[in-house]
This record gives sequence, C-alpha cells and structure tokens, in this order.
Amino acid sequence: MLRQCLAGAHDTMPNAQIFISYRRDDAAGYARAVYAELARQFGAERVFMDVDDIGAGQMFDEVIQRAVGESKVLLVMMGKRWQGEREGRPPRIADAGDFVRLEVAAGLADGLHVIPLLLDGATMPGEAQLPEELRPLVRRNALEIGNTRFAADVQRLVAALREALGEPPAAPASAPPNRGGWWLLAGALSVAALVAAWPWRSPAIGDGAAALERAAASAVASTPRPDINGEWQAEVNYDWPNARYVERFVFGGETGSLHGSASFLRVPRGLLEGAIDANGLRFITRTDEVAGGAGTATVHLYRGTLAGKEIRFVMQTEGGASAHVPVEFVARRVAGAASSPSK
Repeated sequence: MLRQCLAGAHDTMPNAQIFISYRRDDAAGYARAVYAELARQFGAERVFMDVDDIGAGQMFDEVIQRAVGESKVLLVMMGKRWQGEREGRPPRIADAGDFVRLEVAAGLADGLHVIPLLLDGATMPGEAQLPEELRPLVRRNALEIGNTRFAADVQRLVAALREALGEPPAAPASAPPNRGGWWLLAGALSVAALVAAWPWRSPAIGDGAAALERAAASAVASTPRPDINGEWQAEVNYDWPNARYVERFVFGGETGSLHGSASFLRVPRGLLEGAIDANGLRFITRTDEVAGGAGTATVHLYRGTLAGKEIRFVMQTEGGASAHVPVEFVARRVAGAASSPSK
C-alpha cells in the first residue's frame, strides 16, 4: 500500500512514531505547543511536524507521505477551520491534492492509530461533509484540547499515546505529606515538569495546580534565573495589512515564575500563566477581537527564546472571528532601563 508506493523515497527521513497533522491557518499555534511537549516526553526524533522535520531541498509531499507511512500514531488537530472553508468554493478538504486530506487518508488506510484532537470547542464534522476516504475519522474517539486547560489536556494525550505505543505509564512518585489526593493522579516530577513547560492550565484544577506550580518552582530553584526582569521593547508586524506596532513588555518575578505585562496594539495586558527557565519564557494574554460590532475573546500565546541581549518571540493568536498565523519578532531591553530586582 502506502509503504510500497514510497519505497524510493528519501532514506534520510527519521522513523518518527507520532505524526502531527494540522492545517496551518487553523491550528499552527496549538501544533507547535503540542509538538514541544511531545518532543520533551518522547524525544524529538519520535515526533514528526513538517516545519521542524523537512529539510531544505526535500520534496514536501514525499517526505510527509513517508513520515505518515512509517508512523504508528496520527494526531489530527482539528480547529474550527480544519476543513479549510473558502468563500464561494468547496472547502479545501474536498480537493484531491489537499495535504491534510492526504495525510489523514494515508493514516486511516495504513491502519495507524488515529486520534482526532478537537481544539477550543471545535466539533467533529459529519460524514457527509468529508470525502469518502476520510469518513472513518468520524468514528474515532476524539480528545479535546483547550487553551484554558492545556496542560491537563496534553497530560491526557500523553497517557493515550503511551498506551497506543505499548509503553507503560510514567511511574508515579511517592506522595509527599499533607498534599492530598491530587498527588495520586500522576507522578509529581513528570506533571510538575509539564506545568513548567506549558503553564496555561485550567483554573478548575484549583489547589492541585497551585501545588504543582510550587513543585515546579522548587525543581528549577537551583537553576540561575536569566537576567530578564525589567522593560523590553519590540517592533511587531501583525498578520493583517498596515499593522506595525511598537510593543512594550515589563517582566518581573523570581526563580521559575514570571509576571508583568505585554502590550497588544500598544495597550498593556497582564501576563497569565507565566514561566521562565534556562531555555526561555512563555506566557499568555487575553484580548477581545471586535467584528461586526461584537467582541470575541482571543488568547495570545507567547514563547520567547533568549539570545544574548535579545528575546526572540513567536506569538500565536487563537480564537476570535478570523484566522491568524504565528507572528515572529525580536524584543530588546529598553535603553537606560536597568533590570529590576526580583520581587
């Protein structure tokens, strides 16, 4: 079948076991976030994502098809625009050459363990909305992933992947005294690391999440905090016409915590779920996107990498009435603004 058709493909493609299928103008931010955590949990060589794993000069469609054929699990990330709706035309999923359609069809036909991931309240399309070869997807059990409960949802995904790959669950750690039943749900070290890596968690977790944050902060206490506290500035070109703004960022905190503000369209927004370690920083902000006189809640996910005296950011906007692509920019410390002391 697919493997036989691809016998002559490049031999340099790693034998990834988890393939992430997504539509870039629908779920690019989520795909990047999920990839980062799965690479941390399973190793980057076992997770395929096209942006990271297709080298210069390689045939895009050939590499993707071979990666699907060599995988064991196919994750289908489905946002509200997964079908690729187009005004006045059938959605892109109806096109025979649509890459998302080819990926999913190949995974289903080749017997992969296919897991649909429904993002931020997206629902599974009906069979009548899909090409015939994709209709079995509707009968697959889906997992939900939301921006307000990201860490908990990805934890469930990791558990499902370990089962699908025939791997034992992460060994639980001994429960510390006076922590309650929360610590019986998962290994303290692995969950704390997960919260530290992707900290936008569900408020419903409550006291358990607070305990995890304290454990995560303790785990990184021995690592020197990067010199980031203070005021930073960046020139940001957003993904719509004539949208060039100078944005300001004010950071504070100690050890692995991060608080402060980040402006969006020059309006300061408070940092939520902020965290920092030797590899960089991440946080989210929330705004309302106005369309047709009505406001729609949006979430901006920031991930920054420290590079000398610069912070190289990728910001993805999720939700709202329109699609957005990731925005990249560089922040630099404001001249004459010394780093502020930790609070």
